[in-house]
Amino acid sequence: MSDEEVTFLPSDFDRFRESVQTDPEFNDSRLEVRTKLDLVGKAGAQALSAAPFLLVSRASLHHPHQFNGFRVASQRTYLSRGVQERKLLQKHLGSEIGKDLDTDYTHSMLVLEIDEKGLTFALRIHKDAWWDGENLKRWMGDEEQRLTIAKALQPLEGYTIKVHDHRRTRACSTIDDLDLAEIRKGYTPGEHWLHVEKKIDRDDLFISSSGFEQRAISEWKRLLPAYRCFCWHPENDRLFA
Repeated sequence: MSDEEVTFLPSDFDRFRESVQTDPEFNDSRLEVRTKLDLVGKAGAQALSAAPFLLVSRASLHHPHQFNGFRVASQRTYLSRGVQERKLLQKHLGSEIGKDLDTDYTHSMLVLEIDEKGLTFALRIHKDAWWDGENLKRWMGDEEQRLTIAKALQPLEGYTIKVHDHRRTRACSTIDDLDLAEIRKGYTPGEHWLHVEKKIDRDDLFISSSGFEQRAISEWKRLLPAYRCFCWHPENDRLFA
């Protein structure tokens, strides 16, 4: 854990009001938010990494840029597979396709995101991380493995799962075999994101009371069993076996 206590203030959320999302004068103040996110992310990667799931953390852009549509509506820190895991997967994908692994966010990710309304904790498969998405979809094609995935999701009280921007969401705590079979039908790796997420209002004591960093890491820890189902690795390989 970092020596510096991380706290999010009301002013941090106000930096994502629609009226200032494109304003470069807010770059410095959004950089302060990015620094906080980065501290939490690095502490999380250190605390939660355990072979064979070694994590690295990154924080998103804090200034308007072509990459974010010249609008900073939110910022995030995210944890994704480390270098050794990427090299292992790259051996299977080949050098040309494997280059896509170099981008930190093109993976399954543990996410902490801030916007004007509050914070979001999430497990996400990036739409371009088709290796993770397709591996999971093949798992979901097996009834026994759907039960394994359901058992990883059911302890996540307060979290929902949805495909991309679809309206339908499902509570993770009540997810079952049939729900996962339906999700599988509507999920196309390479085109769709997959989201498991929980939103926390900016006024919630979870955010404003001391010890936030440890609570954030605990939330990611709750997501780890599902992350290990969602993220390709040799033990759950359905792509290359």
